Amino acid sequence: MASDTDRSVLRMPERSLLADDVYDIIREGLINGTIGPGSRLNLDSLAREMHVSNTPVRQALARLESEGLVTKEPYRGFAASQLLDSRTIAELYEYRMILEPPTAARAALRAVESKASTLEELCEKKRIDGLFAAGEIEEMAQLDKAFHTQIADLAGNSVISESVRNTLARMSLYSGYKHPGAWSTTWEEHRTIAAAIREGNAHDAAEMMRVHLKTAYERIANATPHHTSESQTGPE
Repeated sequence: MASDTDRSVLRMPERSLLADDVYDIIREGLINGTIGPGSRLNLDSLAREMHVSNTPVRQALARLESEGLVTKEPYRGFAASQLLDSRTIAELYEYRMILEPPTAARAALRAVESKASTLEELCEKKRIDGLFAAGEIEEMAQLDKAFHTQIADLAGNSVISESVRNTLARMSLYSGYKHPGAWSTTWEEHRTIAAAIREGNAHDAAEMMRVHLKTAYERIANATPHHTSESQTGPE
């Protein structure tokens, strides 16, 4: 049963908050599972907890609603979005297939070697194997998001970067890395994309990103769902 936000669940602010700060704190709670799927978001309670007026909280919730992380029900107010269903996951991957392959190609054409090398460092095999061995699944998921958003940043288009970030935020509402073998295959695919970008090979970067997204979706579609807040780990 979903619980109201009537107790402290968010990190405490260190200073007076602006509207963007309120948004960042609530968004962090939604993505990391501190605020569970379906939990009601009481505007007054959130405002008291963060020591702000209702206005920046209302603005933050409206912004989060536009990103799909929050829903608004008539006469009931806001609630954290439920975990994604199979149709929504399919549609998000379809959207990513349209957006991310040409973005990877653009990144390959624009990336200077130093920045492209940083992308490869995210995928370093020893690092990933160590995280998996230590059970650091959440950190691996955060690195996965960083990989895709850094490619978007390398492409040099702020609208694309924002769109990729928002899409990956929505995809935090399902579990990925607990599917058997997902972590190993995912990062092998990441390494091939990163190498193509570093080499400036736009064609291969786009094609490898397309293959990566296709196989990532197939892994999700063919696996047994793990739709619990404890196993939320984000996109591939």
